[in-house]
Amino acid sequence: MTQRGDNRKMLKGFMWLMIFVIIGNLAQATLGIPIVGSVVGMLLLFVILLMRGRSSGSMARAAKQLIRHFTLLILPSAAGLFFLGPVLENNWPRLLLAIIGGTLISSVITLLTMNALLRWQYRREAHSQRSPKP
Repeated sequence: MTQRGDNRKMLKGFMWLMIFVIIGNLAQATLGIPIVGSVVGMLLLFVILLMRGRSSGSMARAAKQLIRHFTLLILPSAAGLFFLGPVLENNWPRLLLAIIGGTLISSVITLLTMNALLRWQYRREAHSQRSPKP
């Protein structure tokens, strides 16, 4: 596929991701859900992808680009910490505990999720190899 075609697929994927972010923000504002709207949108997208059983190629391309440049998306929030000197100075033990605890919890949850998904994938592949093809 040409570079132009790849770019179009990637933009289509970004469009779908943004549509779900907007839907999530609207749902959060309308229903008063105590979760950030973008998270609501991504959860909705996750549920729809689970129901479909697969993702589109355009969304996969967009996601790969986002993951590739993830540090650029995090940098602005990290830079804001420099302006919170006095607040950080007074609360650094709690902040350090939250960072370490959050990192450990998210790492364990990620490992458990990855393990569960790999087992599910192996079972699915084993089932598809056992079932006769028409």
